[in-house]
Amino acid sequence: MRDVKERSGYTVPDKTPIGKITLPPGASLDDGITEDEAVAIALWNNAAFQETLVSLDIARGDLIQAGLLPNPLGSYTLSADNKAMKYAFEFPLEALWLRPFKIRAACADAEKTSHQLSQAGLNLIRDTRRAYSDMQQAQRQRDLWDESLALRRRIANMAGKRLDAGDISKQEANVANLDSLQAEQNAAQAHFDIQTAEQRLRYAMGVGSFEGELKLDPIPTPQCRTTDIEALVQEAIQNRPDALATKSAIEAAEQRSNLSLFGWLGISGVADATSGKKSGHELSPGIKGGIPIFNQNQGNIERFGGEEEKARRNRESVAQQIRLEVNQSYMQYRQACTQLDILQTKVKSGVETDLSRMEKAYASGDVPYLFVLQASHVVIDTRLREAQLSGDVRRTGAELERSVGKQVHPEINAEPANLSPKPKEKPDGKRE
Repeated sequence: MRDVKERSGYTVPDKTPIGKITLPPGASLDDGITEDEAVAIALWNNAAFQETLVSLDIARGDLIQAGLLPNPLGSYTLSADNKAMKYAFEFPLEALWLRPFKIRAACADAEKTSHQLSQAGLNLIRDTRRAYSDMQQAQRQRDLWDESLALRRRIANMAGKRLDAGDISKQEANVANLDSLQAEQNAAQAHFDIQTAEQRLRYAMGVGSFEGELKLDPIPTPQCRTTDIEALVQEAIQNRPDALATKSAIEAAEQRSNLSLFGWLGISGVADATSGKKSGHELSPGIKGGIPIFNQNQGNIERFGGEEEKARRNRESVAQQIRLEVNQSYMQYRQACTQLDILQTKVKSGVETDLSRMEKAYASGDVPYLFVLQASHVVIDTRLREAQLSGDVRRTGAELERSVGKQVHPEINAEPANLSPKPKEKPDGKRE
């Protein structure tokens, strides 16, 4: 599986023990797990992927079998009174000139299988990265929801005191109390979300039997970048593993179609020994074969011709699917990046400034502490949204690389850019 390593940088072992966790060199489950470690462990242990890898052994076996010639057939009849012994040898001569067609078809099938396995590896890498990001996001949101719950409880307690003092109405106090209960519900859900996300990550990594805790290393804030999407589309159509698999499928179908044109041949070379003048069993050459009057393999010719056309149409179908996936994943990536950029550069700074202003006003005695808590409430909600959008950027980035069929390295892209929609220009050349 050198192709997976060339595309992603991760190695894939030939075989791993069944039912046993096998860690790649340098990986460990006992200390913090990085995203790269999680992906590497998944490629070594994911049971479904390891099962898929066996298909390559099957394809190799088919290739070996396609190159084998059939064994000669022999017959021997014992002699009897007034009857000499008789023996004969037969060998299907058509196997000699049909063998190259079979080998080329099997080679194309093996290449198709190899490309399909590469695509399966890229899919697993994508799934593992998304599961890793989901668990990271769930942990971050749990911490923020716990912080939000503590804050909302303080607001509800303060509202209760103000209600007792006659400063606010009962309706206002109920709103604060309901908000606290909602935060409690969200905090409880966040704790269960972590367990669910961890199980998905364990499945992707193939370490479900590991009884220890999965400790994840923090992921740096994603850097959004722009790129030439049409160039990525064309590269994916030409080089993505499933696109290459369609080319191999066409070649295999062509060879089988050519093979079917001669499938009606059944010519065998015969070395026959019957009674003779000298010893009674001299060998003489001969040919035996069917006469193609009724059966000229018409059905298989039609079938394999249809399979060849289907393979060609499948190539076009896969190309259209690739174009959709690359464009769609890039638009989703840009959307997440744009939202994260707006939140970090505009919304987040605004709510943090408002909180700082409220804290100063409270220190001066100009506003009650409830205002400070409410401003803190907004800051925490903004951080929750930031954690969600950061996870969206990582997930859509993983999907984009899977749809392209390789790592989208930062060095081949443009510099980090503000992906917010650009202001339109008015007819006079000024921006709106």
